[in-house]
Amino acid sequence: MLPFLRQACAAAALFIPALACAQSYPTRNITMIVPFAPGGPADVLGRLVGQKMSSELGQSVVIENRPGANTIIGAQAVARAKPDGYTILLAIDGTLVMNPYLYSTLSYDPFKDFAPVALIARIPSAIVANLNVKANTLQDLIAEEKAKPGTFFVGVSTPTSQVAAGQLNQLAGINITMVPYAGGTTQISDLMQGTIPLGHESVNVALPLYQAKKIKILALTGKNKSSLAPEIPLVADIFPEFDLGIWQSVVAPKDTPRPIIDRLFDTLKKAMAAPDIQDKLAASSIEPAMSASPEEFAAFIKSQAEVREKVIKAVGIKLN
Repeated sequence: MLPFLRQACAAAALFIPALACAQSYPTRNITMIVPFAPGGPADVLGRLVGQKMSSELGQSVVIENRPGANTIIGAQAVARAKPDGYTILLAIDGTLVMNPYLYSTLSYDPFKDFAPVALIARIPSAIVANLNVKANTLQDLIAEEKAKPGTFFVGVSTPTSQVAAGQLNQLAGINITMVPYAGGTTQISDLMQGTIPLGHESVNVALPLYQAKKIKILALTGKNKSSLAPEIPLVADIFPEFDLGIWQSVVAPKDTPRPIIDRLFDTLKKAMAAPDIQDKLAASSIEPAMSASPEEFAAFIKSQAEVREKVIKAVGIKLN
């Protein structure tokens, strides 16, 4: 056999099984691991999208909650899973572009252990304040802190909120002291009681309290204003380079066949475009943000990693 024919046959031998696998995929339930406890924004997103994917694929997408260790437990499970499309991960920004710089050692490599499928949503967080805080805008807050350094303390309950608070300090030329919390529930309770004046909180928790006039929201940390409260400004209105909103995505284990990645991507794209899904996500302050392709999402991961690495190193945050 001529060499070029031998090479063509070898390539076909590799491609045909993968194509056949994708054409029959899926033949059983798919597990989507959500690295958070039930009830939070990631869990809400995963269950809504999973239900829509199930209808499209003809097989159930089962949500498996594996919370703990800043998403490391769930991410590690998917990194070690068989690359056959039957175990996928709902990954947040922290999973893919922050943990590598927050931890000296990590049990998975986000850049080598996963095949990017799609960016699907963004969930901004909010800089919140107790009602007794005089400042009604972020500019007022910065001016007050500059005039009297040490006036404010800010509650932080996640690495993302620590990094966001640190970057705001840097950009504004202030040094608001961070108060670590083990969970957001205690933080928001302390804020409403006046134990701490400021906090960083997920918008799905903060917005109902703001609308009930129980807290103030000084600014949102994402790139887009909330459609549910468009009057709330963005940190990026003052500091355009600030973009530390949480984003949600789907990844699969590395070496998952490309036809299966494409099938998952197409299914996610249809799910995120469904009007009923968009309405339900909007009600939870989750913004659909579907990437155009797996390649675009891979490029997004790279660019976000560069930004987060610089911020984390500049702020000096390490979790081990």
